[in-house]
Amino acid sequence: MNETGKQTAICGDVKTGVLLLHGLTGAPSEMRPVAKSLTQMGCIVEAPLLPGHGSSHKALLATGWKDWVAGAQASLDELASKCDHVVVGGLSMGALLSVMCALKQPKVSGVVMMSTTLRYDGKASSRLQILLPLVDWVPFLGAHTYWTEEPPYGLKDERLQRMITKQVEAAARGENTDFGLFRTYSGSLRQLHKLVREIRKVAHQVKVPSLVIHSLEDSMTTYKNGLEMVNLIGSEDKTLLLLGGCDHVLTLDLRKKKVCQEIGAFVIEQSWRVAAKQSAKNQAEPVAI
Repeated sequence: MNETGKQTAICGDVKTGVLLLHGLTGAPSEMRPVAKSLTQMGCIVEAPLLPGHGSSHKALLATGWKDWVAGAQASLDELASKCDHVVVGGLSMGALLSVMCALKQPKVSGVVMMSTTLRYDGKASSRLQILLPLVDWVPFLGAHTYWTEEPPYGLKDERLQRMITKQVEAAARGENTDFGLFRTYSGSLRQLHKLVREIRKVAHQVKVPSLVIHSLEDSMTTYKNGLEMVNLIGSEDKTLLLLGGCDHVLTLDLRKKKVCQEIGAFVIEQSWRVAAKQSAKNQAEPVAI
């Protein structure tokens, strides 16, 4: 699913694109409030469905971290072709994909990382993850062992919790849901671990302005993930925002308006920087007589 914004610039004649990436087993619907807010600002917004997502666990298991990066990169390149610059943002695993995208597309002007998942170390995480390296030796485990999400689903919003419980029940009956898959197989988690390993190798190469947002009450990935991500990235212009009153799914939870405001302000700042550079370049160019 794509969320395409109107073609108006938020800063002079500069066309601003924003790519929003969902998390592992998630869906573009996770990004809907942020996408809507940025679209209203005049950004050109895309929230693509990552490879392997949106259908069955079997389809997801048939893909790996390199496929997810390639899918995100393809969406970024397409969006960049329509814009003067692009801010890339992601939730959970999507935050990691945002880092990878920033390394390969010169039009990326900033990165937003929400609920960055370098490790599942929250109280709601599964203890079985310590066994994940065995998946490389016994592939059967990757396709037959899994972790099922349970309330609160990384949310403090009780209304959304009830909605998702109904979605989980529908998924158990084999019906399609709007919120993605609620069961994560060991094979997919192992691929996430490999992506994290790659991130730790290359994150220092990210030099564009970066915004890291994390909840102090994240039940899946503690705020220590955000702290580590800030230390890993190589940008001199980086901000860590820690929020209370919300859980892992920042884009949908009780502080989503604050999240939208902070991301909007960050995007505007990068747009002004690009506009200033373009203006300086135009003034420096010789005028034909």
